[in-house]
Amino acid sequence: MSKFRVIQAGVGGFGKGWLGIVQKSADFELAALVDISPKALEEASAVTGLGKDRQFTSLEQALNAVKADVLLTVTPPAVHLEHARLATAAGLHVVTEKPMSVDIASAKEMARLAKAANRHLLVSQNYRFQPAMATLRRLVRQTKPLGELGHFHLDFYIPADFTGTFRETMPHVLLVDMAVHHLDLVRAITGRNITRVYARTFKPAWSWYGHNAGLKMTLDLEDNVFGSYSGDWSGKGRNTDWSGDWRLQCADGSIHFDRRFPNRIALARSGRGFKDDVTEQTMLLDDVPQPGQQGTLALLAHAIRTGETVELSAESNLWSFAAVMAGVQSADSGQPVDVAALLK
Repeated sequence: MSKFRVIQAGVGGFGKGWLGIVQKSADFELAALVDISPKALEEASAVTGLGKDRQFTSLEQALNAVKADVLLTVTPPAVHLEHARLATAAGLHVVTEKPMSVDIASAKEMARLAKAANRHLLVSQNYRFQPAMATLRRLVRQTKPLGELGHFHLDFYIPADFTGTFRETMPHVLLVDMAVHHLDLVRAITGRNITRVYARTFKPAWSWYGHNAGLKMTLDLEDNVFGSYSGDWSGKGRNTDWSGDWRLQCADGSIHFDRRFPNRIALARSGRGFKDDVTEQTMLLDDVPQPGQQGTLALLAHAIRTGETVELSAESNLWSFAAVMAGVQSADSGQPVDVAALLK
């Protein structure tokens, strides 16, 4: 079976990691490299072996010179809409890094462009394909060992340093740049869309970011499920897992995942009352054949070959991105914001 040819736009920074993922893929191969930085292109060429005739400083140049099937854009969010416009017009499918775009109007336009061109546009919410998150998803949505989910909480604390990058000065940086993963995981694990967001962002006194790296948020989901989120991109001390540390409260007990025990899920049961009668069962994580970005590419290959709409599609991801944008509006206004209203 022939491989799909990929133009990768953005080969420095996070793009470096994608180069190896594409090269190892059974379904895709690199056709061209695009970056505004000659140095980044040179370094990517050394890794991939693609010569000068496959290196370009603009996507337009690459599209005109190289035959390809897919655009992978690992670029700042402000570039995503224009890249989607150029790629779909040229008949390419698109994989874009998160967040989908800079605002809800641009994200909706990206989804419209893909649908009009009959092309797949996937947003790489690769955290869905991590073993711990896949296990939580199965427990909450399928096997339900502790009964139905009622509410949940997740924490995210990692003191990331993005000095010199666009994230250093991004407004609401944790909410927009990182919580998009976690809000998407909420949807993936629970099988429910987020319907209302009430958020507060702030800048801790010690923070090295230009804007608000701290976040407190409550979430309303479909079917009367509720959640809360707490995080800080400049939070020193005990780190959480990159996917967050989770407590999912169910009818007969609670489901737990946190960084201190990265290879297992805990199921805690107890009765009613004040007795300390908690019993815990630990379980190993499910096997995920294609973890992380590999899962994104495998899903795209399946979508292209079958024509099926898959879970990372632009239309589906609009619900995750709209929850983030609702959080931004809520943080700015001090009021809760309805997510579905942003999608109308």
